[in-house]
Formats: sequence, C-alpha cells, structure tokens
Amino acid sequence: MGDKQFIKSVCKACHGGCGVIITVENGVVTYLEGDPESITRGTMCAKGLASIQHINHPDRLKYPFKRAGERGEGKWERVSWDEALETITGKMKELIEKHGPNAICNSQGTGRGYNRYTVRLGNSIGTGNRGIGSSHICYFPRLRAFEATFGFNRLYCDYHGWGGEYPKTQISWGKQIEYSSSDGEMAVWFFEALKHAKNLILVDPRATSIANKANLWLQIRPGTDAALALGMMNVIINENLHDREFVANWTHGFDKLKERVQEYPPAKVEEITWIPKEKIVKAARMFAIDTPGVIQTGESLDASNNSTSNGRSIMCLMAITGNVERPGSMMNWIHPACGPMAAFGFEIFDNIKPENIEKAIGSDKHRFLDYGRCHTETVLRQLREGNCDLKMLHQHGGNFLFSLANTQNVRKALLNLEFLSVADQFMSAMCEIADVVLPVAHWLEEEDLWNTHPGFCTRAVNKAIDPPGEAWTTPKIYFEIGRRVAPKFWPWNSVEEMLDYQLRKADITWKEFSKLGHLSTTGKDQKYYKHKTDYWVKGGGFPTATGKVELYSTALEKAGYDPLPSHIEPGESYYSTPEVAKEYPLLLSTGGRIPYHFHTQYTNLPWIRELQPYPLVQIHPDTAKEYGIEEGDWVWIETKRGRIRQKAKMFSGMDPRLVVVQASFCYWEKQGPERVLPSNANVLTSDDGPFDGPAGSVNMRALLCKIYKMEEGDDTQVSFS
Repeated sequence: MGDKQFIKSVCKACHGGCGVIITVENGVVTYLEGDPESITRGTMCAKGLASIQHINHPDRLKYPFKRAGERGEGKWERVSWDEALETITGKMKELIEKHGPNAICNSQGTGRGYNRYTVRLGNSIGTGNRGIGSSHICYFPRLRAFEATFGFNRLYCDYHGWGGEYPKTQISWGKQIEYSSSDGEMAVWFFEALKHAKNLILVDPRATSIANKANLWLQIRPGTDAALALGMMNVIINENLHDREFVANWTHGFDKLKERVQEYPPAKVEEITWIPKEKIVKAARMFAIDTPGVIQTGESLDASNNSTSNGRSIMCLMAITGNVERPGSMMNWIHPACGPMAAFGFEIFDNIKPENIEKAIGSDKHRFLDYGRCHTETVLRQLREGNCDLKMLHQHGGNFLFSLANTQNVRKALLNLEFLSVADQFMSAMCEIADVVLPVAHWLEEEDLWNTHPGFCTRAVNKAIDPPGEAWTTPKIYFEIGRRVAPKFWPWNSVEEMLDYQLRKADITWKEFSKLGHLSTTGKDQKYYKHKTDYWVKGGGFPTATGKVELYSTALEKAGYDPLPSHIEPGESYYSTPEVAKEYPLLLSTGGRIPYHFHTQYTNLPWIRELQPYPLVQIHPDTAKEYGIEEGDWVWIETKRGRIRQKAKMFSGMDPRLVVVQASFCYWEKQGPERVLPSNANVLTSDDGPFDGPAGSVNMRALLCKIYKMEEGDDTQVSFS
C-alpha cells in the first residue's frame, strides 16, 4: 500500500476560497474534495475540482525565460532565476535612478489573496503609479464609495446569523453569486441564509439561475442602477418608511438626500430603467418594511461610467433603512487576532513621497483614486501616443488583453512600454509580448496565508506537492524581487520568516498556524452595533469627517464631485448616442458569466472545456428569428470597435433588445491573435470614456451592437492592428 496523506488547504481557483481536503498518494494529488469542517462547509465547484488537470497540464510554465527576438515574435531563451530577477530589478533600479519611482508600476490580476504583496512591492519602490489594470472596473469603485459613505471600505452581508437574526429581505443586485463565489460572500452562505428569508429581490437584466427563487425580479436596463436605488429611496422617504432613529442619530445630509430623490419619482425611474413603477414601489416597501435586509452587489455596478453613484446610491439605501451593523444586515466584520492581512502592504505606504502620489497618471482628473493610483485608460492612451512617464510594468497574473477595454488598443500600448515582465502559470497573451516571463506555482504547490474578503477568517494555504520544474510560489517571487530592489522593506531571511511576521500579532508562527489551519472571529466574538461604542470613534459614530454615515459625502465634496448620488446615462445608449443606435440597434452587455470559467482561466483544462467547448452569446428567441439566427449558429457581434464571434444561445429571460456576450473566452490552444481576438468580449468595448469622475471607471456593461449570422466561409482571419 502506498503512502496516502490528507492535507487541508484553501482552494484559489477563484478568489472565493473554499476549504479543501487534498488527497496525496506517493507525491501525486489524486483527489480533491470540500472540507466540511471549513467555513465553506464542504462546497467546491467545477473550477476547483479541475485543479488536478491544472497542475499536470503539459503547457505549464516551468522555467524563467527572456525574450530572444522582437517582442511578440515568440522567440525565447531559458535563463536562471538569478538572471531573470537581476534583469527585472536591475531595470527597476535603472529607471528609478533616471526617472524616479513613478516610472514603474507593479500590478496583478484578480485577487488570489496575494494583493498585500503587490501593494507592499509598489510601496517599497515608492511609486505613485499603482493599480494599472482592472481594479477601477472591478471592486475598487465599491471600496471607494464605501469609504466616502461610511469611512471604511466595505460592508458585507450578514448571512451567518451570529447575532441571532438572519436577513428577512435579500437583494441580489447585478451579482451571480451562485456562479462566482467571490468578493466576500460565498454562495453556500447565501443559500443557507435564504432558507430563513421572507423575500428575495433580483435586480438583473436577465433572469439568472436564482430567478425562480425570487419574490420579485426587477428587470433593469443595464447602466441605470443608480436611478433604481434613488427611485426606491423616493418611495421610502416620501412614505416615511425610513428608519427614523438611525437616520436622525447616525446619518449626515438626510435632508439633502431627500431633496435629491424627489428628482426620481417611480414614473420617471420607470422610463429610465424600463422597470414598471409598480415593481419599484413594491421593492422599496419590501426592503424598508421587512427588515433586517442585505444587498449583495456585483462587478457590473463597477464597470460603468457612473460607478461611484451606483455604489453610493445603494449604500444610502442601506443606511436610510437602518440596515447597517445590526444583526442580519450589512456588517463590517472584526478581524481575527492576526489582524487584517492587507496591513502588510499598507504599513509602509508612507514610503511614497506626496509628490509621487500627486503625479500619479490620470489622478488629476479622477481625484478620488486612492493611495497614489494611476488611471488605466489614461496610462494606456499616453503609452500609445508615446508620451507616458510610465516606462516599466511588472505584472503578476492577469491578462490585460482580455480584461481591459478595447483589446487592440491595449496591446498597442503595452508594446510601447520600455520593459514588461510577467509572472504566470501559462504563456498568456501578456507573456507573449513580455521581456521576461516568470513561472508561478499553483495553489496546490504553495504555502501562504489566505484572508477572506470579509476579513473574519485567515486560513493556511498548505502545500501538497512540489511545483513543476523551477516554478516558484507567489510569496517567494515577491520576496525575492522586493529584497533586491528595496531590502529595507523586505528584511527577512526567508519566506517562512515573512509569514511569521504577518502572524506576529497573534503570537503564532507559520509552522504552528499551518497545523492549526485558521484564525477566525465568528459567532459571539463578532460585535454588532459598533457605531454605538468606541470601536471607530470615541463616544460612538463612524470614521468619517462628520462621525456619521455620510449620505451627503463631505469627502466627495472636498474632492470636487457631487456629494449626492445621481443617475448618469451610459456613454453609449439609445438616449445618449441615438445616431450610433441607428447602425447598432441592440443593447449589448459583455458580462455574461458561466460557472466553469474565471475570467480567461480554465478553457485549457479538458474537463472544463468539455462542459462548455465554445463561447455563448445569449439572444432572445424573437430577436434571433428577426435576424435569421438559430440555436447553435455562429454569430457575429459587432460594435464601433470591432467584431467577435460566439455561438447563439436562445434565452427568453431578458428583453428582446438585449444581447449578452460571454466575457473573457480564451482559445488557449492557439497563439497570437487567434488566441485573443475571435471571441474576446473586450474587442467590442470602448476605452474612450466617458469615465466615472471619482473612480475613473469606464462603461463595459451597457453598449450598442448589431448581430448577424456568420455565413459559410465568413470565418475571417484575425490579426492585431
């Protein structure tokens, strides 16, 4: 009988973080299953279970490489780690000496629990140009809106019942939590809490898979979320259904908000959102009367030219109904004894000089960007034009050619960087145009700390097997780059010492923590009604300038923006660009999600690809009939920026005027343009603006398009422009 081990760890197939039990036999991972003793109660999805095929994939990057030909030519030279790292850090030092720290940006893909390393590296370099990537269209606008309203950067849905009460009304707003257990609230918690709920309200242009569980479906026109929230507040305030005690004692600017919502009566909001006014009134009364309640929001609210108001209007809706810090409502959770993992990155923020923060590219126009953060579209435009102060990008994970607007323009910009280094597990589209490529270990091959988004639990990512070839773990890559370029801020002798340092407040070492598995603050250890104690402010209150929930945001006012939420029409729509609508008569959303992929990942895994071999575009049957399209036909979807092809999927659960394309479909089996362009939704999106003022986000969920059947022989070869 062979040696069999059972190792507990955390799945990082998305950034949800399900507890997992790994079976290892004779050094080989043979089985994965959910850990029933973890906070995620034994759940796992197809993405996580397919990790066995991920670690054994023949195309895994195993060694560092340097470019041997022209950028993007596909010629590489295998090099040692020392040479790769000295090339990267040598270039950093050279640019800092010549141009200053703002010549460098380090960035990452979607969060896998290593955000703190990315932040620390940027802060240790001292660059004000941080954050180029997709954060301004994913999650970041919500964080800034929370700060502008509550003084801290997140409230989470209390699905747990720790305070003796579950949400009575749940709103799922632009979020497919059943497909994408991320950003904090996991699907398993959502469905458990739903057993105790009286009402579920779905706000989505489509009847998503939880629509059959909803008491009320608000079939919203994409890009009009702020108008809906303001319309609901109009009903609640005018009918005196708001929580008068909470509003009087704990909010600032209610009278001004009351005045603003008079601009959004239900009849007007119906015209804007396409939701019948009777349903708007019903939803408002439901949320205000059947309390406590929670609102789960998704990325679609961020990918908008009105993202700050989208978030702020919903947060004001939470506040005026008193659904803040009470059991069963929206909570800011207390961290375990080790503290927030993010502190590891931000504790050296003062190393960035104020003048470098002030010179962050694009921050003059988007003044609510935090901590020295550049504006992605401004950076990319300047790179294309050849007049950008940013010279070097080090990217860990992520794939800008899929995640950012207007793919062709993104690639042109990246090619104009003086130096690009990328760390990844496969030769991605960004790797193909890099100068140095670093191989990264999989989560099954790694030791690290995992901090759930809500922050109440920090868990151990325990290594099950060795990585292939010479691949390194994410903590080691950051540690080795950091100690070379800024040793003062990376003073440890090993990665293990660095992990010990992050656990020091809990008086526990990494080896001890690895065996323990987690540190958590749950149940009676969590504190509700913290605003009635000295938790944030001595004498009670919230950590804002006024000490209250700022319905009227003094922070936004100080930065020169509207301190109250409002509706702003999408930059491309029937109403804002009627001339465009004549040629492109259908409403386009690029946010279609399925349960098998996470952005561009996993289409190269056989199990996953078998579940869904091709990208799908959802079309209403009536619309398909009008355009001569049948189920399974290949269809061209075209905007002013370009066209892509996806297979038609008939779906009657949406407005006939709406077309929903699947996002981020990558043909990993191909190379160059044939990998990136044929079905990538962001070939269609615009990087021209308008942008959200404070956050700098761009509209990617409400555009205009036309569709037509792909005729035989019309499979046009694609190329980078």
